[in-house]
Amino acid sequence: MFENENNLFGGEGLDLGNDMGAGFDGFTPFDSGEAESIFAQAPVQEPTNKEENPVSNAPAAVNTTTEVVAEDKGAGMEVKKDEQVTTAADEVVKTADVVPAPKESQNQANYFDAVIADAQNKEAENAKSVLMSKLPIFSHGSAKEEIVDTSKTFDDLRKEKAEDFPELDDYSVVTWTVTYGTISKTVSTPKKTTIASFKKEIENSKEFTTMLTKAQNKTADKKGSAKEDKPIECVISPKTKMKPKGVVDGGYKGVFTSFADAQTSGKVIAFVPSDDGNVYEIRSEKMGTFIAKAENVTMLDKVRAGFIPALPKIPYEILSEIISFFKSYITESKEFEALAYIFWSFEDEEYFVYIPKQKVSKARVIPECSIADDEKNLLVMQIHSHNTMPAFFSRDDDAGEQATKLYSVVGRLDKVFPDIKTRISVGGKFVEINPSTVFDGFEGMFPEEWQESVELDSRYVKEAGL
Repeated sequence: MFENENNLFGGEGLDLGNDMGAGFDGFTPFDSGEAESIFAQAPVQEPTNKEENPVSNAPAAVNTTTEVVAEDKGAGMEVKKDEQVTTAADEVVKTADVVPAPKESQNQANYFDAVIADAQNKEAENAKSVLMSKLPIFSHGSAKEEIVDTSKTFDDLRKEKAEDFPELDDYSVVTWTVTYGTISKTVSTPKKTTIASFKKEIENSKEFTTMLTKAQNKTADKKGSAKEDKPIECVISPKTKMKPKGVVDGGYKGVFTSFADAQTSGKVIAFVPSDDGNVYEIRSEKMGTFIAKAENVTMLDKVRAGFIPALPKIPYEILSEIISFFKSYITESKEFEALAYIFWSFEDEEYFVYIPKQKVSKARVIPECSIADDEKNLLVMQIHSHNTMPAFFSRDDDAGEQATKLYSVVGRLDKVFPDIKTRISVGGKFVEINPSTVFDGFEGMFPEEWQESVELDSRYVKEAGL
């Protein structure tokens, strides 16, 4: 077995003592087969479970740095240090990092994604249920109000609000927009479409559900933040189109600011406002120009005299206190008038009453000094009494109520419920208005169940066309 092929140990063969005559008594000769069995490397055991992680079944790590030192440098043997030896174990370790995750981990991730998505959908459905129970909001300019009766059509709502907003009186120039969160839609048939049906149509749409889901995710991402998003509301807003000035109805009619512009326009029919406060219709024919006071000019905005409040209505409690104050000057022996001012406080955002120094008599009340408003307090109304006389505005009242304000007079204070009249002064031009326009709770309240005991006469209802 051990032959001196390279003659490393001299010219003679290597004596392993297999010569029985050399003095090694008691030893049997070495057989080459026995040497193979003794010095051969033990085989590596294969993994028994093929499903196990290949890293755990790798053979024990070996020292990859082998130092070989010759016993006899003089014999010509080279010295090799730090020689890198790659083993099978190294290859297994290199590939261990790119082994894909087990299918069980992927399935678990998918399961959690499904659970989160289901929870988000449930939150969106809960939010949808809450929103469906909320009333829509009418919004026009700075006015906002919940719409209680959603069974009415959008055009019914227009007619109802035209009293407060004259620009909504003309159906042809009004369009309706419904903004629900981030969804905005225009109502195509306002005369036929009810508010409730349009709101429900949006709520049942896929677009609405998607919006709620996104809102829930956004809320979850911002959880703990002090900033809150604007709540989702169903806002119903009317918009009025600008009417064209100068050319209308096929191009033969126009509205002009001067008579000269109307004549040079070439229009057959022209409308021009005059210095007397009227609008005149001008028709140009071959024989001449015809001019008459115009009536029902549909091209112009419908404007009516009246008052549109910019502040909250005056609470009925304030009016009740003032009436009690006025009644205190009505006795069996005396009947005097009295005066009160109602101010609005911009700082406190509420009304308050101020009683000025005054001299009073049976038919007259004279404040000792004039009262004006300022940056902090606004004089809204001047109200005075007529003791037991009827409520009316006298010539003295006309002379003293020239400022553009609200004015009221209370009469027949000898009755349980006295009379009251209210008007506006527009630079000394007076227009009487309904007191309920400026006083809150003037109509009074009563339990709705009271009406259940009242039955209307069918014959009267038919005759009255109710």
